Amino acid sequence: MSQPIEPRPVENTEQSVQSTAGVEQHERVVTDAGGLVHRDRSTRDVGAEQQLNILKISQVVWLFVGIVEVLIGMRVLLKLIGANPANDFAGFVYSFAGVFLAPFFGLTGSPSSGGMVLEIPSLIAMLVYALLGWVIVSVLLPLFDRPTTRSTSTYDRYRS
Repeated sequence: MSQPIEPRPVENTEQSVQSTAGVEQHERVVTDAGGLVHRDRSTRDVGAEQQLNILKISQVVWLFVGIVEVLIGMRVLLKLIGANPANDFAGFVYSFAGVFLAPFFGLTGSPSSGGMVLEIPSLIAMLVYALLGWVIVSVLLPLFDRPTTRSTSTYDRYRS
């Protein structure tokens, strides 16, 4: 009589290494019952992920600055052409942009002629907000930047 063959147990080893640059490497080796070895290697670059997050934050900062700049610019244009403040659109632009212009009102005079007004404080506010956006993106965000390396993932599977 033949003896029944007992299946070999499945062997599983796993190893993780993290470098100082923020790169995590994982390797998993599985030997199945048939003796085949399967390797799964992956590399995760935490520094690159953080750099991507910093890029997204800078895009949000520039989007916010752009919206504020457009609203203030529309206010300057509407005041310059003497738009009726009782109009719904002009009233919306005046009130919404006024929130961002409050610190600048009374800074300088605004020359006017007829119903047209050139709001110098609004132009100064546009310059200040653009500079503020530049300072946030160019000076503050790189302080949180980490060095990165390339990220790769491989999967090796050996077949019989």
